[in-house]
Amino acid sequence: MNKPKSITQDDAILIRHHLTGQDRLIFDFAVETGLRISDILNIRRNQIRKIMTIKESKTNKLKTVEISDGLLLCLPNHDFDDRLYLFSSPRSAFKPLHRSTYHRHIKKLSEWLKIDFSAHSMRKFYALNIFYTTEDIFAAQKALNHKYITTTCSYLDIDLNALLKTVAKETRPHA
Repeated sequence: MNKPKSITQDDAILIRHHLTGQDRLIFDFAVETGLRISDILNIRRNQIRKIMTIKESKTNKLKTVEISDGLLLCLPNHDFDDRLYLFSSPRSAFKPLHRSTYHRHIKKLSEWLKIDFSAHSMRKFYALNIFYTTEDIFAAQKALNHKYITTTCSYLDIDLNALLKTVAKETRPHA
């Protein structure tokens, strides 16, 4: 697995500024919820709530996310028709935008801005924000719905062995 690229706060602002319409909403949804792009694109309009539970396609685990009022207001009308996707294909509202289409848009923007990022960078940005805000690696692990702390450490570019050695040295009783 390729590690997702990190983006800074300034990068995120610049990227968002150059996205429009549905692409910007997907970006906002990703950095606010930490969901994988495939899970975001499979959300149907009738699922949209302030607090919603999504079944992650990669892990089959449930994840509860909260959507800000600001983002909620920007999303398309919540529809009772369970066939309509929140982020639909340009050809049909009954089909989701394909992730390769979104990846293609992001890749073009990445090249144009000369910032190395991908759709998955948004998930990493979300994780890093939680870690920097809480200073709690377990909060980031929970937010990402990771089973293993080693996975979260990899996401956050933390060398777990080096960290444990440092903690061991600092907490070792002095003779």
